Amino acid sequence: MDTLDSLFPTTTACEADTLDLGERLAVLLQPGDVVALTGDLGAGKTHLAKGIARGLGVAPDEVTSPTFTLVQEYATDPPLRHLDLYRIERDDELDGIGLDEMLADPEAITLIEWPERAAGRLPPEAIRVHLSHEGGDQRRIGRLP
Repeated sequence: MDTLDSLFPTTTACEADTLDLGERLAVLLQPGDVVALTGDLGAGKTHLAKGIARGLGVAPDEVTSPTFTLVQEYATDPPLRHLDLYRIERDDELDGIGLDEMLADPEAITLIEWPERAAGRLPPEAIRVHLSHEGGDQRRIGRLP
């Protein structure tokens, strides 16, 4: 059986590998978990999020980065929230979307792309995952402390 330590670090060779990794990660997630996905534009954060959603029963083609809506919710069990904070510029915008309430929700899994925009608000136990380009379609994916 997979554990977080057995999943990371890893290198994926293509989008399908990143989706598969997300699906394997989904099995380990519990209600109340917060997963912070960091990395440059195009590093694969949304593909990993799609894999997590697939692991929770959502078709990957139904998952898009919520860059403009900021929050996308999926009626999975447990519920899944997918946030993209790329466009956030001020703390009051985080208050406006109810970030603190979402992070404290013990019933949902919360995925956050661009979590650095919410610097001091993430819970200390958040699962921090960093994705980086390794050339071509390869991505290096690892946990951060």
